[in-house]
Amino acid sequence: MGLTKRKDGYYVEFPVLDDGKVLTLARGTPGAKVKRWKTGTNNKTMANTQETLIKADLMKGLMKSKSSRCKTFAEWAEIYLRLEGVKSLRTYVDRVQTLRYQLIPYFGRKLLNEIRPEDIENYRAQRLRRNGNPASLGTINKDHTFLKHMLSVAEKRGLLETNVAKKVALPDPKNERDRVLTEDEWLRLYNEAFPHLKPILLLAYHLGPRLGEILNLTWDRVDLKRGFIKLRGVDTKTKDPRLVPMTPEVYGSLTELSKVRSLTTNHVFLYEGRPLNGIKRAFGTALRRSGIENLRFHDLRHCAATNLRQAGVDTITAMKIVGHKSEQMHRRYNTIQPVDLHEAAKKLQKYTANTVLTLGSESTSEKNVSRCNHYVGA
Repeated sequence: MGLTKRKDGYYVEFPVLDDGKVLTLARGTPGAKVKRWKTGTNNKTMANTQETLIKADLMKGLMKSKSSRCKTFAEWAEIYLRLEGVKSLRTYVDRVQTLRYQLIPYFGRKLLNEIRPEDIENYRAQRLRRNGNPASLGTINKDHTFLKHMLSVAEKRGLLETNVAKKVALPDPKNERDRVLTEDEWLRLYNEAFPHLKPILLLAYHLGPRLGEILNLTWDRVDLKRGFIKLRGVDTKTKDPRLVPMTPEVYGSLTELSKVRSLTTNHVFLYEGRPLNGIKRAFGTALRRSGIENLRFHDLRHCAATNLRQAGVDTITAMKIVGHKSEQMHRRYNTIQPVDLHEAAKKLQKYTANTVLTLGSESTSEKNVSRCNHYVGA
C-alpha cells in the first residue's frame, strides 16, 4: 500500500471498507478492498502530502462513498430515455421496449457501479422472448448494444467509471443474406402486389432506400422537375443526407402518384388516403400470390446494390445512391450471382484468346478458344 509510480504520475492506495455512505481505512480487516486515488503529480514530495491528506480523511470518515451518489440501473434508465439525444434515435421505440420489458426487470435494483461482466453474460444466457421462447442471437445482441450505449452515456456523465458492457463480446450471428430476385421473380412479385404497394416495391428494387425512408417520404422532398429524391439527415439511418436519382420507371410511378395527391397529408405513399405505418400484410400477400419464398423486404436493398454493380455504376456512386457509409457494408449488399461468374469467365476467355494470338500460332489459339467456349457455355 502507499505510493505507486506510473507514467502519468503517482497513485495512492489504501484498503478500505465501503458502507455505501463513507469509506473508512481498514488495514487487516476482512472484506476490505483496495481503493486507488490519483495524486495528479509526478513530484514524490507532493504525492506524499496527498497521501497524508487522503489517509486523514479516511480515518475521520470524511471520504464519501461513490455508491452514495450512484444511481440504480432503473433510475438511470428513466433518465436515459428522457434525454433528447436518445429520443431522436431511430431505434428509440425499440429501446423503450427493451428497457421496460427486459433490461430493467433484470438489472433494475443494481447500482450502476455494481454491474459486472458476468452479470451481462448471465443476462445473455437467460434472455427469453416475451412469449417465453428463447430469443435469437440477433435479438440478444441488440439488447446488448442498447445496454452498451446506455452505460456509455452514464460513463460520459461521470456516473460510472467503466462501461462493463464493452468487456463482453457480441458473438457474430452470421445472419448475412445474399437473397437477390431473378428477373422473373421480380416481375411476378410486382405484378401480384396491391396497387398501393407497387410504387413502394419499385422504388426499393431500383434504388434501395430503407423501408422507413420510403414510408416517411413527403412530397417536399420529391423533385420531379430535376428527377431526384432528397433525403435529409434526419430521414436516414446514417444521419447523412442523400440525393437519390430517379430511374425512368420510378419517375413515372411518382409522377402518376403526384396527380392524385392527398389534400390532407404531405406523405407520398398512402393507403385509403392515410400514410402507411407498415406493409407487412400487403408484402406477405404479394409473396404468397407470386409463389416467392425466403424473401424479406430489406432484400430488395440487396437487389438494388447488385443491379447498380451489374449496370456498371462505380462503387462510390452506388454507395451514395443506396446510402452505405463503408465499402465493407456495400460489399455485403452487393451479391455476386452465378451469371456474374460466367460473365467474368467470358471476359477472361476474350483476354486470354487475344494473348494467345499475340504469343502463339492462330491454330493453337483457336483450339483454346473452342475449349473455353465449352466450359463457359458460349
